[in-house]
Amino acid sequence: MPRLDYVQWDITSVCNLDCAHCREKPTASSPKYDLNASEIRSVIDQIVAFNTHTLSLAGGEPLLARRIWDILEYSQGKFKRLVLSTNGTLITSTVAERLRRYLTNVQISIDGPDAETHDYIRGEGTFARSMTAIKALQKVGLQVDVRMTICRETAPRVRDFIDLTKRLNLCGAYMRRVIPSGNAASGGKVGELSSIELRSVLGDAISYGRSIGQHVASADYFCQITFNDEQRKKAEHTQAMGGSVIGGCAVGINSFYLMQDGTISYCPYLPVYCGSLRENSLEYVWEHSEMLKVARALRYNLKGKCGTCNYLYACGGCRAYAYAKTGDILAEDSGCWIK
Repeated sequence: MPRLDYVQWDITSVCNLDCAHCREKPTASSPKYDLNASEIRSVIDQIVAFNTHTLSLAGGEPLLARRIWDILEYSQGKFKRLVLSTNGTLITSTVAERLRRYLTNVQISIDGPDAETHDYIRGEGTFARSMTAIKALQKVGLQVDVRMTICRETAPRVRDFIDLTKRLNLCGAYMRRVIPSGNAASGGKVGELSSIELRSVLGDAISYGRSIGQHVASADYFCQITFNDEQRKKAEHTQAMGGSVIGGCAVGINSFYLMQDGTISYCPYLPVYCGSLRENSLEYVWEHSEMLKVARALRYNLKGKCGTCNYLYACGGCRAYAYAKTGDILAEDSGCWIK
């Protein structure tokens, strides 16, 4: 069996919010497609059998999943990291106490340092409720991580967001760029930054974080390569191995994305059908899925500047971003500033 670093499982499509940058356009979500109790146990057992380090439970809003507590109880102690990725609006002190029994981490999406910015993205009153959730989770001893989505509307408040994470005694301020799909597609409430603007914002954020002693990081590998000397050295080492080792996005190599109905896909932003755990075992899909084989070969067939980049094997850009911008999964990631 391979060893998986990370699996994200969207345990429901139901959500209580309609965020401006959500990958899903508003639809009539229904829990009727969610896995049943025996299917859930089977899925967890199979993920465990793959020596999975981190299982992240997401959605939708995972706390609205009908079997959330069954999933947590059965998953308890089976992973090095068991993470809940939530908007935080449903976490009370009672819920926090229950979550403490099962989880290692809770990730909450915070899109600004105050209600004015955050609520524009996520809806009126959501900032206050998410702050309540963070404090309740900290009180019971759970590690809380927060992540901000960088778009034109949130970018001016990045330093203030970093200040907020320090005031809340969080271990870091985490960021990701908006992917222009779903609600965030052209014509929506939020806009994306150019690659040059993104470099300026993230470079300033990391520099500012260092100046106040707060860790700041971005999910984009080209950002890590640019602003982190250790990560750049690792990337150069990976690149020197000529493709025998792949860094960056590792879908089909040591990670995958699982939808609420048991479908295996590339990632939440790139729902390429790879197989179903309702029809086949995870081992069978992993070994025989043609689309997972395609995923493993993507790095060797990229186009544009990604295909000729000095960090091709260490990064490879974001395939979901490339697809959202061009309709071609192999296209260059135009959001990257590395030439």
